[in-house]
Amino acid sequence: MRYMVWVPLLMNLAVVCGAPALARRIPYRVRPGVLTGTAAVAAVGWLWSLALLATSLAERLPSLGHRLDLPVPGPGRTAELPPAAVGACASAVVAIAVVTLVVATVRLARELARAERLVRRLPAGRVHVVAGELPDACAIGGVTGSRIMITTGLVDCLDAAERAAVLAHEQAHLAGRHHWLRLVVACCAATDPLLRRLPQLVEAACERWADERAAQPAGQRTVLARALGKAALATLRASGTAPRAHASATGSATKPDSMPDSMPDRELAPGFGAGPTACGFDRGAVPERMAALLAGPPRATGSPAWLLMSTVVTALVLGSCVHASTDFLTLLRWY
Repeated sequence: MRYMVWVPLLMNLAVVCGAPALARRIPYRVRPGVLTGTAAVAAVGWLWSLALLATSLAERLPSLGHRLDLPVPGPGRTAELPPAAVGACASAVVAIAVVTLVVATVRLARELARAERLVRRLPAGRVHVVAGELPDACAIGGVTGSRIMITTGLVDCLDAAERAAVLAHEQAHLAGRHHWLRLVVACCAATDPLLRRLPQLVEAACERWADERAAQPAGQRTVLARALGKAALATLRASGTAPRAHASATGSATKPDSMPDSMPDRELAPGFGAGPTACGFDRGAVPERMAALLAGPPRATGSPAWLLMSTVVTALVLGSCVHASTDFLTLLRWY
């Protein structure tokens, strides 16, 4: 208990320091899932270790332990427990983490509900064009389905082949269920403040994954890279004067005849915001993505060092949590 309870907390520091390098070494096919899984394991270990440290405070304070109906450790056993100050700090951090997680969960649930309402109101199987000068496209994921939305600004600045590449990119987001990964890692970052950079890494990994899936047909790498560059330049030109996406969505690029008249404009917000339910096309790392596309298909890495590293981190976090819990139960004579 005295030593093993700190291992998950130290592993959080290792994840924070090593995640960027790990993300560069992981093959793009598994990068979003591995990063999300690593964040989940780190967050669980963080919260569980802090909970053990917080519970140890009750054993240091007999009156508190009596109120919680906890057994009293045997003679000399309290020396093996963490100091009372550590337990008090851990209690405060756990309380803050739980409140932050609840707030984040409620906020994410509302965003998911808004996305689901939008998905249900739009007809299935069609690309919906939204009036807006800023070039943008996104895949909106709900609970029961998903939709692709694109602005007229992006339609106007791309040719037919480039538009097809953008739509293939958004279809790849839907195929990879990336909005669920982003929801999970957002909850992990809310629980563990050390993981606040992981959502950006996961988002970048999802964009890279979608780029590669969309660029698999011959000749599409250059087309998609060109579409990224055009969209980025058009965004720079229009961002100073144009409003964000607005007005009505349609089932085609002409008349808005497939959208109910009663649908308020705010229902479109999840599709063009930075929420985790919407995976956008040109929302970051555009030069790096263009360079990766123009460099050709990624090479297969022969060294599975990333897999070994991820396995070691997971084993250390979960093993130390189990070991610390067993020690703590032994101290309380629960065995």
